[in-house]
Amino acid sequence: MNILHLILIQLVTFIFIVLFLRWLLQANITKAIKRLQRLNQQNMQKERILKEEIERAKEEGNLEIEKSKDKANRLKEEAKEEADRIKEEILAKSKEEARRIIDGAMKNAKKKEAESFLKMQDQAISVAADMVKYIFTDKNLKNLHVQLLDELIQDIKGLDQRQFDIKQNKVELIYAYTLESRQKQGLKEALSSRFGHDVSLEERQDPEIIAGLIIKMGGFVIDGSIKNKLRKIIPIMKSKYIVRGD
Repeated sequence: MNILHLILIQLVTFIFIVLFLRWLLQANITKAIKRLQRLNQQNMQKERILKEEIERAKEEGNLEIEKSKDKANRLKEEAKEEADRIKEEILAKSKEEARRIIDGAMKNAKKKEAESFLKMQDQAISVAADMVKYIFTDKNLKNLHVQLLDELIQDIKGLDQRQFDIKQNKVELIYAYTLESRQKQGLKEALSSRFGHDVSLEERQDPEIIAGLIIKMGGFVIDGSIKNKLRKIIPIMKSKYIVRGD
């Protein structure tokens, strides 16, 4: 009877542990999903605000163009009222002024639209980077970091040696996670091979790049960070999906 009682207690304890672990896992998943939903809502709101800014910039540009056209028309009417002797001269000047004003207004409108687009792109990159931080665990980011480093070393080995015509021998490495010995050695060998001479590595950690590595040698930069990949991917995704949606 004591043995059965003990077995029953162990069975109940085991079931309780299983149910508790299941509840804990489900709670964590629910929290993660809610966090992603909040991030998605924030991203959509920022996208909407930036689109509105672009539309306002377009409207302001169109308004300036209309004002410029009105001014040009007034100049044309005033030119017609002048004496015949100076009529052609004034008309030519008014046309030139009209073209200059319209060109200036169009350039200003395009500039505002470009600035709004760049702002939207920078914020999209920032949001995407934050999402990567939330979605991936630290272990996954480290694995991604190692993968990016290995790919970068292979890419460096495949670059044309003429691109590395630099006499400086100090190379600055900016990384998200501390480099392993084999990675340092691989980078040093690849860079020394491309530069044609031995290089010394100066290291600096910057968690803001999330994963990957940035290599600086004077004005020469090789960006193998995840942020740089996002910077390249986001404009492609926007042109592929947002433009089609419009």
